[in-house]
Formats: sequence, C-alpha cells, structure tokens
Amino acid sequence: MNSASELRLCCPAQSRYVALIRHAHEAFLQALQFDRDYLEDVTTAAGEALANVVEHAYARRQAETAGYLQLRARILRSGKLAVDVLDNGAFIERKPLPGRGFGLRIIRAVARKLTIDTAEGTCVRMMFDGLARQRLRQPER
Repeated sequence: MNSASELRLCCPAQSRYVALIRHAHEAFLQALQFDRDYLEDVTTAAGEALANVVEHAYARRQAETAGYLQLRARILRSGKLAVDVLDNGAFIERKPLPGRGFGLRIIRAVARKLTIDTAEGTCVRMMFDGLARQRLRQPER
C-alpha cells in the first residue's frame, strides 16, 4: 500500500447520501483487504460524522442554501488510516439530549485520535493509528 490509496467523495448534505458514502467507504476498505471488525469500526465512526453533518452543520442556514458533505479516506505513508469528514457549515457545540448525542463519543471510542477544525466549515479528522498495518490481511498464497 502507498500514499496513493485514497477515496474522495462529495455530495449534497442530505441524509439520502449518507448510506451511499458509507457503502463506498466500506468498499474502499474491503478493496484494501481490511479486517472485517476493523472495517465496521471505521465505517461506523465515519457514518456518525456524516450523520452529524446532515443533522447539524447547516441548521442555521436557510433551506435554499446548498451545503455539501465530503468524505476523504487515505492510507498515509506510515500505514495509518486517516478519515476526514468535511462540510462548509457551522459546528454547533450542544449539550447532550437524553438518548442523543452519542456520535462524537462513538468516534472517540473507535478512533485513535480525533480532531475537529472549525476554521473554514468543519473538518472532523479521525486517525486510526497503526491499525492499517496491523489489521491488513496478508495475501493468500
């Protein structure tokens, strides 16, 4: 694997696209022969970030203002997996509601590192430290 292993997807920030992006992300990881358990953890974390964009990022905008949703997944030279979920909306820090607000907690539990950059829209960066190398299946002989 090299640094050229990358997936980039961008679409309107609508709930109907979340599952499609998640499936494409899963297919990308499957093509790289990631372990099934690892793959599910990564796609669950990314799915939570994608759902947060749809639900929260554009809540303050008028309906006619289009927003986007972007996922970028890449294998770094170090063998780490970096997954970014980006939007051009606003990050809203909210107090958890009963039975809600588990998205970032799930991401923190699964990702080795989580950063949220709100300088221009929002970029949720999830790093999966070293797991790409450790969990990558060896080719069958």
